[in-house]
Amino acid sequence: MRHQFKKLRISHPDYWNAPVPASGQEDSPLLIVGLAPGMHGANRTGVPFTGDASGDLIFKALDTLGIVQSVRITNAVKCLPVQNSPNGNEINNCQPFLRQELSVHLKRPAATLFILGGVAHRAVLKALDLKLKDYPFSHGQVNLLPGSVTMISSYHCSRYNTQTGRLTEPMFMKVIRQAASTAGLLASPNTQTKT
Repeated sequence: MRHQFKKLRISHPDYWNAPVPASGQEDSPLLIVGLAPGMHGANRTGVPFTGDASGDLIFKALDTLGIVQSVRITNAVKCLPVQNSPNGNEINNCQPFLRQELSVHLKRPAATLFILGGVAHRAVLKALDLKLKDYPFSHGQVNLLPGSVTMISSYHCSRYNTQTGRLTEPMFMKVIRQAASTAGLLASPNTQTKT
């Protein structure tokens, strides 16, 4: 990994080119966990999901819900993967960092995890010493984890998934709205206000 960053610092000296830390509201009840920094996104900016198509969709959704400043965002893998998708070694190397982030987050009231993609889903379960067979992945899947923590998973909002139609903007809005509501960041859709 150091060799890769050394090369990138030469080819892209104005890029972040280092592990990308979590960003956003530190005490948020909603932690969004993505996969890894993109080459010209978070690897460039040093902030998860900024500067690429995936981030455009996430931040559009968060802005629509009015909660951009109310969430915390991180990635299962902190460094730019050598290939587009992180391999097992890269995921394992970042497990201690993910474990630490999760241990802090899961102490919060209404702790909710919004997981983007199957790889991040599996990485989170591994960090929590949980088994995939007990907490399956599918788009919109809601799993109640030990300690009354809710994990809601979505297809990753990658350009590939959105361009192929596997994930549409309405599909994504529905599931991120559910995660925000579960975390208490939005009024419950069942709550009626009297006029």
